[in-house]
Amino acid sequence: MKTSRIIGLAIVCALAPASIQAQGVGVAAHVGSMGVGGDLSLHFSPSIGVRVGGNFIPSDISFDAGDISYDFDVSPRFTAMLDLHPGGSAFRISVGAMQSDDISLAATLLNTVDIGGLTFQAADVGNLTAVFDTKDTAPYIGIGIGNPAGGAFGFFLDLGVGLWGTPQVLLSADGPISTLPSFQAELAIEQAELQDDVDAVTVYPVLSIGFSIGFGK
Repeated sequence: MKTSRIIGLAIVCALAPASIQAQGVGVAAHVGSMGVGGDLSLHFSPSIGVRVGGNFIPSDISFDAGDISYDFDVSPRFTAMLDLHPGGSAFRISVGAMQSDDISLAATLLNTVDIGGLTFQAADVGNLTAVFDTKDTAPYIGIGIGNPAGGAFGFFLDLGVGLWGTPQVLLSADGPISTLPSFQAELAIEQAELQDDVDAVTVYPVLSIGFSIGFGK
């Protein structure tokens, strides 16, 4: 499911039933494991609402695997949630979906680099790239505090997980030796080691804190 479908589904769910009247609209700003983000909320009652949001990480992130250091940019990610507030309280239970695009990493290579069990010249390896292949959309479940559409300024907290499964790793290079069978064999060993590093990462942890402002009906 692509981002446009995630947002579209949330809008349809919010607007389709003509018999339901919105009770409040709110916005939230937050920062956490998905980066810096913001949400727009629409509530039908004190206990039921929908929320769409976007998040981005403004700086590069480094990831070390074996003797190789990778740098990668994380593209903006979008979410769509159904929020349930038991008894109309600030506490909420959220279910929905979060965007989970593939992640590309570029290795920082110095004069030499160890790949597999051998050492190679960085110039011979060229650009070393790792791609983490994940689901386009990951189901999300979590809890939180704060009702962005509650009609007041308040504290905002999200704590949950995106169930994105096990990312599949693809490692590639484009240097002069990149097509040699001997190099490809060592690259396959390095890829397997990198895969082992991420095999246990089957969920994306979400922790966001911030504030919200609501505009009641």
